[in-house]
Amino acid sequence: MRTYDTGLSNRVFASVIVAIIVTAGVLIVATNLPGGDIVPTTTTSTTTTTTTTTIPTNPINGLGAKAAQYLNSMRDNVIYYWMSNSTFVNVNLSSYYNSQHPGAYIDGVYMTENATGGEINILFAPYMDNITGRGTVTETQWNSLAGSIIDDGIGQMEAATSHPTGYWPHTWPIDFYMTAYFNDNTCFYFGFTSADGFVYIQNGTWDGDSNAMREPAVISWSPGYWLNENGHLQVPMQNLYNLITSTVSYPE
Repeated sequence: MRTYDTGLSNRVFASVIVAIIVTAGVLIVATNLPGGDIVPTTTTSTTTTTTTTTIPTNPINGLGAKAAQYLNSMRDNVIYYWMSNSTFVNVNLSSYYNSQHPGAYIDGVYMTENATGGEINILFAPYMDNITGRGTVTETQWNSLAGSIIDDGIGQMEAATSHPTGYWPHTWPIDFYMTAYFNDNTCFYFGFTSADGFVYIQNGTWDGDSNAMREPAVISWSPGYWLNENGHLQVPMQNLYNLITSTVSYPE
């Protein structure tokens, strides 16, 4: 099993800095989540235009299972999943594709479900050049990955009895984050840093613009919740890495 290295070589670190400068508009969203002094809460949030279907109320043991139940109920409503600005994308995946095509660097990963399974799109830097690697997966592969992340990962986590103080994440880049965007203009974010050992989950609303492969504008965020990761993401992240790298080739 591949061990994810959260350290950055000088060369990769320089690449990350360049990517931060190039994708500053996207990065602002990622670095500000959740941001500030955030504590678990039981409040259900609404906006002036959209009522957010939030995950759980009552954040106690079993919170991860409640979040998984919610995500499974919304699987048919997903427009796409987005990943970027993380060790998983910018270091682990970029290192793999750099070994296949020297100089390759990933700005983001965009995943969609279809009638026969799913499609994975990798957006290589520079973003404005539209260098996109594409691959398709079967329904069995798609469902297996979803089950690994949702049921075997998030669904096994307990509510955290403590939480990070101050601004989070405490280390950069964040190890991993993924946002699911639903067709009712709601979204679901979860992010993880191994140094903290916490997963942060949060509902929100987005602008509904799915015409381009990009990180959409989020209109509002509901109160978030902390989960204890306790190693439950290790296998799901390995499965995700394996599926992406075995499915998508660098575009020649």
